[in-house]
Amino acid sequence: MKEQSILVFTHKEEVFVNLLIKIGTRRSVAQTLVFLANTPEATSRELERGTDLRQPEVSIAIKYLDEQGWVQCRTIPLRK
Repeated sequence: MKEQSILVFTHKEEVFVNLLIKIGTRRSVAQTLVFLANTPEATSRELERGTDLRQPEVSIAIKYLDEQGWVQCRTIPLRK
């Protein structure tokens, strides 16, 4: 089994997420945006784990951020 580290929010990042929510940003979008602000790129699985969101929530948040032009998405083929 492969060992993997999981990024989690610091107190300051949680405060930032809450500020974004207070100004009307959806929770899933706020969490995803703050997570991505601290890492150059992430897989959807890393986003799920780091934000504690479910896969559909991550997909909706990423779709919104992509439509706004705030993120760039790419598909990585699965290894067999």
